[in-house]
Amino acid sequence: MFSNKIFKKYCSAEWLPIFDMNKSTIHVKAKQRIFNEGDPVKGVYFIEGGKVKVLAGFNGKDEKIIRIASNDMILGHRGINYKHYHISSEALTDTTLTFLPINIFLKIVKANPNMAVYLLDFFIEELREAEDRMDSLLNFDPKKRIAIVLLKLIDCFGYIDKKSNLLSFTLSRADIANMVGTTYETVIRTLANFEKLKYIELSW
Repeated sequence: MFSNKIFKKYCSAEWLPIFDMNKSTIHVKAKQRIFNEGDPVKGVYFIEGGKVKVLAGFNGKDEKIIRIASNDMILGHRGINYKHYHISSEALTDTTLTFLPINIFLKIVKANPNMAVYLLDFFIEELREAEDRMDSLLNFDPKKRIAIVLLKLIDCFGYIDKKSNLLSFTLSRADIANMVGTTYETVIRTLANFEKLKYIELSW
């Protein structure tokens, strides 16, 4: 995880005021785009509160969900060495973000070796997760891919409270289908089958 808190943790004391002077707070509504593929890269975003999906365009039109993100996660970092974003991000819920201009972000990273090492480790972990997702798409049947997404929802969004097994947020059936590369109908049937087997309990 690469978050606002982690970012500050690895900043030396003299750089923290620079971070605070240049950051800004952004509020976006559910279903609102944070940035679009092709937009100029202006900076990075730290999620202070809310839930977001990251999308990539395929075949010039179809968008696929490649990542979900929640509190204390970063967005826009994949555009660091590009002039334009090659992905899009959209709020799933009302979301609050801390925005930091890309030039300030890079200056702080370059001036703080521990930050640079942590960022490198973060990118390596993201790459590993992307390779795992590709492997599951190529080798797993839809049921296993849907199960993996459900586990990812637990990992990313967590439960509504410590005493409950109810997820704090669930992707729509259409978004789950998009994320695993299957049909809406397959998701419906699979979730119903999981409930029948008592793997999950659906709440409407």
